[in-house]
Amino acid sequence: MVIGAIKDIFSRQIFGKKEKSSAENFRETEEMKQAEEIKKEADRLAQLKQYKASIEEYNKAHALYPFKGNEEELFPNAADFLFKLNYNIAACYSYLGDFENSIKYFDNALGIQISSDENKVKALMGKGNIFYRKKMLVEGRHKAGAYRIPMETDWEIDDSRIDDFRKEDGKKSLIKQAHHCFTKATELDRSNVDGWYNKGYMEFLMGMVKESVQSFDTVIELNKNYENKEGIRLFDEIRAEKGIPIKISEIETRSNSLQHMFKAKTGLMVKSRAEMAIANFLFENGIIFQYETVATWAESDDFRSTFFIPKLDLYIEYFPFDYLKEYQKGMRLKIKQYERKKKKMIYMTSEEEKNIEEALRVKMKPYIVL
Repeated sequence: MVIGAIKDIFSRQIFGKKEKSSAENFRETEEMKQAEEIKKEADRLAQLKQYKASIEEYNKAHALYPFKGNEEELFPNAADFLFKLNYNIAACYSYLGDFENSIKYFDNALGIQISSDENKVKALMGKGNIFYRKKMLVEGRHKAGAYRIPMETDWEIDDSRIDDFRKEDGKKSLIKQAHHCFTKATELDRSNVDGWYNKGYMEFLMGMVKESVQSFDTVIELNKNYENKEGIRLFDEIRAEKGIPIKISEIETRSNSLQHMFKAKTGLMVKSRAEMAIANFLFENGIIFQYETVATWAESDDFRSTFFIPKLDLYIEYFPFDYLKEYQKGMRLKIKQYERKKKKMIYMTSEEEKNIEEALRVKMKPYIVL
């Protein structure tokens, strides 16, 4: 993801030895030297997460640099320097949660025409991730997954800005804009595995299943051990079809990384979007429930039910990875405990995520009129 790329770019020495070929025909001016020194200080501040101060220093370096981006006067080293300035400023604004300025500077970086394809891919990945992060804020999922917000700052976002993002999403889909960026990145670099994964994920979210499968196929061809950072069910299924085993430990690690990051309407923090939907459904129907309660009647001390409705003496379980054979064993064992103890229980699976409210209505019908 772009987060790793940003950290890497701040930790690397940006400039190597300058090429002084006769074709380029330039001499290193005092202003260039000063600009480069200022940029090094900005890089240092960025590493220390002093993003506002870093942006100020990057802007000083840009103001001092004798080449401002006119194509006729740029040579490769100047183009690279200006790209890094704009890219790093965009990265700092990203960390500060200022998405508008972040996109502006990613666009500035992309506007340097003679910049390398490698640089353009980095900027496209960064810009695409900004659009996706906006979408997560709109959906209230900004504290989960590989794109957690805030990342390394104490930044908070107010409701009015989220409303602005929601309006933007209504006019021009944020997911489509992200998809466009990731697609362009893979066109420039066919071996960019992160680009293919992100592209496939956006296609999955847009319901473009055929295209998503093709993108995920490419990911696996490039790296069969690629981490499914967003826990995408389709990606796991494709891996399974290709005979690539998915370990329970991998699922547990993924689940732990997302633990209690989704906020339901009651204010309760739960583990997943599906659990959030279940909690919201119960709340909207006036049903009092408990979440992740320890079942004292169970055979093991750590047995917890996903949801428990005291008034109905009814348990609701959610099994997100029911499509994996290795996971099914534990799923069956848990169901059997309910059966042995004669407990009322209904359960939801990954397939029912698509229309979880309707599935709940049907399964709860024997116990309550909704």
